[in-house]
Amino acid sequence: MIGLDETTRGKAYLLMDSALFDAPRFIYENDDQPELEYLFLGTHHEPALKVTPCLVKPSEATRLWRAQPEWQDKAVVLVSDECMPVVAGHLRSLLSVQLPEGGFSYLRFYAPKQLQRLMSALNEQERTRFSGPVREWLVFQPDGELSRFGSDGSQPARKAVDEGWFLLTDTHVAALARSAREEFVEKLGRFLDIKDQARLEQWIGDATALGFQTEKDVSRYAELALVHGERLKLAEIQAILSDPELSIGARLKAVDTHLAYGVA
Repeated sequence: MIGLDETTRGKAYLLMDSALFDAPRFIYENDDQPELEYLFLGTHHEPALKVTPCLVKPSEATRLWRAQPEWQDKAVVLVSDECMPVVAGHLRSLLSVQLPEGGFSYLRFYAPKQLQRLMSALNEQERTRFSGPVREWLVFQPDGELSRFGSDGSQPARKAVDEGWFLLTDTHVAALARSAREEFVEKLGRFLDIKDQARLEQWIGDATALGFQTEKDVSRYAELALVHGERLKLAEIQAILSDPELSIGARLKAVDTHLAYGVA
């Protein structure tokens, strides 16, 4: 595990994802006097305050840095010379972004995996614009290694009322989707103990063609493909898998039962 050096900690904020754990409780259990901002507070996201990202500036006597193993997969570290209100305002302006077709979408940049995908999709100029007063973003990997994404921190900070100002291009969206797919293929391979990427890609493609969209459903289909092989291609099985009268979950359950009892 790699810890943060004293200089970095002096300018560092922790941005915690409350959708992954009870961030406010964790913060107050490990810091008696933190500076804390609930990013959804005062925005149109406030009805979802229970899962708000939390921006915290640890106090001098904080125990949060010692608790790194407990939060490193649920939080992003950011470094800025600016004060809490300025940094919080800028982060609120990024809670949703413009999409290429003109709509808007939530952007979970406060989730470590999502931030890493995003930073990898942006070029240096785009990263600088996105970062505003943030000089550096840090994400811990599962093995404890640290990924750093730098910016000069010189861009003006945006405010909450500016939310939606940042535009994701088609190139960004494609890069994010590609990164997410690569990560899913790797995770699916670990789950099934399969290293043949072409085989994994085939199963994902087959599941997608049948209308399966969630990782859970695609993983379940791949598991069935691993166990039953070519039997999954039988006409009666394909009829069940593509039955519009059944939910995705019901189709998978029906196929599993059908094959398990040797009907097909």
